[in-house]
Amino acid sequence: MKYLKFLALFIGMTTLSGCLSDDENYCSQTIQPYVTQVTGPGTALTGEEITINVSFGMTEGCSTFVAFYDNDVYPRTVAPAVKYEGCTCSGNAITATEGYTFSEDEPGEYELKFVNGVNEEGTAYTYIYKTITVSDPD
Repeated sequence: MKYLKFLALFIGMTTLSGCLSDDENYCSQTIQPYVTQVTGPGTALTGEEITINVSFGMTEGCSTFVAFYDNDVYPRTVAPAVKYEGCTCSGNAITATEGYTFSEDEPGEYELKFVNGVNEEGTAYTYIYKTITVSDPD
């Protein structure tokens, strides 16, 4: 529940940031789009960086991938951030894929979760889960 409150606050703050320009004709907004697909290895060695490919929707011509936001606890929630520039955007909807870098120094199973929508009631997020098993090198 705390995550939902944080996400609502974050979205509200980023929405307001588009209105803080001195130029009344300037619009900018950063959002966290829903993830549509997650692929990548399910195993890694301690200290090894692996890339998880994360796909999500954007609009061609006016949106730019910014970064991944994540928390420091497991299961770790990972969300892409996309910045939209301009007051109108008539580009085509596209699917972008960016690499999320994962690494852990301790062996174990680590669960990542990526928001991919909301439930039928609209009361909770749904997720795509990715479990990664980290082991020591032989």
